Amino acid sequence: MNANQQIAARFAHHAMTVLHEEGLYRHLRFEGEADAPFGPYPFELITWPYNLVVKTGWTFHFDIDATPDMFDLFRRTAFPGEINPGYWSEKVRAGRDEIEGFDPELFEQQVKRYVVHSIREGDAPRGIGAEVTREIFEMGDISHEADARAALADFRYADWTFGDLSEWDFSDYTPGFLHSCHAIRHGIDLWTAARKQVAA
Repeated sequence: MNANQQIAARFAHHAMTVLHEEGLYRHLRFEGEADAPFGPYPFELITWPYNLVVKTGWTFHFDIDATPDMFDLFRRTAFPGEINPGYWSEKVRAGRDEIEGFDPELFEQQVKRYVVHSIREGDAPRGIGAEVTREIFEMGDISHEADARAALADFRYADWTFGDLSEWDFSDYTPGFLHSCHAIRHGIDLWTAARKQVAA
């Protein structure tokens, strides 16, 4: 189960409570049972024309001038049951500083990929892989971007360095943003199913 599937599974046992609903003005609360496999993970969706706020522990406010019902926007811009963090992130007005952040796993993948490429191209000295592992991943602190970048900048082995790091990007969507995207998707799906039951 990948990270996206794990996050989506958190909402599998949620129930919806309608706190307010009057046309496009909605306040919906969702919560799993206390003994649910992943815990209750409560969240709220609040909408008004052209706006949606999701509160999951993180709060993101989305707005777009072209779509009065934001539920329609989220439905139309992703396949059923899936999320579209790239497009949705463009619509965030509040919470933008929580969308992306430093990802230590991405950092490690990129560094290892670069070292392997350098070895294959014959640009790196023998023993470079073991030295990078020891100096950066075992002895270094790569939990924060500043420390991780400093470890790369300071690394020297037989006159070999990582060179110019200014173009390296170690950011990815934060777990909080992905969690919120899945909450929105699941909440809309539950609300839609409830409306269909009422109409039947």
